[in-house]
Amino acid sequence: MSTFKNKVAIITGSSQGIGKTLAIEMCKKGASVVLNGRTASKLTKTQEELKLLGHNVIAIKGDITSLKDCKRIVDKTIQAFGQIDFLINNGSITMQDEIDCIETEAFENVFRSNSMGSFFPTKAALPFLKKTKGSVIFISSLAGLHAMPSASGYSMGKMALSSLWQSLSIELSHTGIHFGICYLSFTQSEKEKTMLTANGNSIPVPKRPNFILQPQKTVAKSIMQVIKYRKSKRVFSIFGKFVAVFLRFFPGIVMRIMILNQKKQQNHALEPV
Repeated sequence: MSTFKNKVAIITGSSQGIGKTLAIEMCKKGASVVLNGRTASKLTKTQEELKLLGHNVIAIKGDITSLKDCKRIVDKTIQAFGQIDFLINNGSITMQDEIDCIETEAFENVFRSNSMGSFFPTKAALPFLKKTKGSVIFISSLAGLHAMPSASGYSMGKMALSSLWQSLSIELSHTGIHFGICYLSFTQSEKEKTMLTANGNSIPVPKRPNFILQPQKTVAKSIMQVIKYRKSKRVFSIFGKFVAVFLRFFPGIVMRIMILNQKKQQNHALEPV
């Protein structure tokens, strides 16, 4: 029997990107999916697209950094489907700027989206996940293993997820709920994906080298494997695993490489145009 057939999943940040792809793949396996996002137009478009494919989905607009919104998302899910089996904490905001110039409000928004944006949905869904002995998945990144320069708020949030995952795995081990964390590497994204600058403005996410990018479908299927086999922790991609090994055995070398790369970028930025 499929792990996902006749099950109900809430996927935050699922109007596009990995969240949307994961929703499609879970629906293919027989799950009903609750889509979530902050932008109504994107959310409606995704819902209509998945319904045309014959999938059983509903869309609930809401801010995952608001406990009130998260409770409403959970309540509407129960009203529609009567249960919650999987919660995938995927929604987040990223950033690209140095700490000495970033505005406090922008920093806080990024940190909250990557920390409280996973805590609040989990807090709201726990009573129903206890009934189904379901799964809570935290979508982290390599920034959750080692902080990234010019991404301090993002890195803090992703590292906070590791603490939350560990605490809940211990505290709630008696409930039968599965808690898993996925440290994603660089993943292919839509051209529309944005990140915040120092003043809180949105800019397109920089293009990464293709050889380190994982396809969204590959990432989505890997997340589903973590759920299916109730794995506690997984680092994604060959590149990500290589980085994780280096961080474990040669942390000083990794730090030195990052410092040299940061100096190179700073010097390049100071060059006259």
